[in-house]
Amino acid sequence: MKRKILILAGWTAAMVLLGFTVWYKLMRREVAQPAWVSETRQNLFLYGSVGANEDSGIPYWVWLTMPRIFPEHMPGNGGYVALGSSWEEGREMPAGFAKQRVGYLRVTGNCALCHAASYRVGPNDGTEVVAFVPGRAGNVDRLRKFFKKCAEDPRFNSDEILTEVKSATRLQWSDYLLYKLYLVRKTREKFLDHPDEVILNAALRRHAADPHAQGPLAEPEIKAFDEARKVIPFPLYPMPLDHELVQEGKSVFQANCAECHAEGGKQTGTMIPIEELGTDSDALARTKARGYVAMPLTGLWMRGPYLHNGSVPTVGDLLDAQNRPASFYVGNNLLNIEKLGFISDLPGEKGLHFIPYDTKQSGNHNGGHLYGTKLPEPQKKQLIEYLKTL
Repeated sequence: MKRKILILAGWTAAMVLLGFTVWYKLMRREVAQPAWVSETRQNLFLYGSVGANEDSGIPYWVWLTMPRIFPEHMPGNGGYVALGSSWEEGREMPAGFAKQRVGYLRVTGNCALCHAASYRVGPNDGTEVVAFVPGRAGNVDRLRKFFKKCAEDPRFNSDEILTEVKSATRLQWSDYLLYKLYLVRKTREKFLDHPDEVILNAALRRHAADPHAQGPLAEPEIKAFDEARKVIPFPLYPMPLDHELVQEGKSVFQANCAECHAEGGKQTGTMIPIEELGTDSDALARTKARGYVAMPLTGLWMRGPYLHNGSVPTVGDLLDAQNRPASFYVGNNLLNIEKLGFISDLPGEKGLHFIPYDTKQSGNHNGGHLYGTKLPEPQKKQLIEYLKTL
């Protein structure tokens, strides 16, 4: 009898300890990120946390192992880079992902998930990451699709994930039990139902739904990021310019583009109706907007592919309305020096596979925005050279 009592007491103590550990791990006990994250505005923008609410954030070891367990659900090799992320050499994770302990160690998305980008000048050159690219729409959709495909896979379970984790590290027993009994299952459920809510907090989701609304930018979680991006210098175009063409192209820009796309232009900052633009109206379906806001073209050389749905790979293609590619590849960060944008006709390079873009699909149509398409070829060339300087 005494032995049974001792055994029962032991089990009771173990369960109390387990319950306390789970509670302690799940409560919102926030630990500051490493000091290097806030050393510069650029580091903050690329890797800083905008705050994880109760439901946001991917358990770190789930985030790390998914590309390894489910490579067939990605468009190609390269881990999260294959989904459009930009990765600085020497960093643990791509730009746009913040690692922080909030109860447990988790990964959340920040502003750079949409606005950071990278480029290479030549095929054998290293990658340069640009912290904030104005007007760039991030590819959160690719992440959503990847997370959901993983969650639908029967291998998304604690046994498979923890087996992969063991190849990288040995978890503390409390973390092991937390993943085993709760985190993997809960993350799978959230991926199936609301994948965007896992990676983005509420403020970022509101900003993504209406990028021109000022409300979300004033919220404490992302106000510091908005302030940081205002002082991050945008890099100059990294290749030599033909300054004679630049001067000629400036006049072409003033005559054909400035009204909508110059600082202080008559239409700059106003909503241009979709009927006037003639671009794909299906791309507006999620936001329920009536058109697109005409914005300055700052950093245009880093903002490809172009049009509001990314359906035209280069500015040269945009100005050649009759010959815009019906399909191309997205994901190559090699600059297209001639046409302004990125190389888009290669399916892969150096082990990476780029993502096909089919303009025949709903929301992907590449028509409309015919401004400047009737210019003589010499003036188009002049315009492109000037646009490199913005």
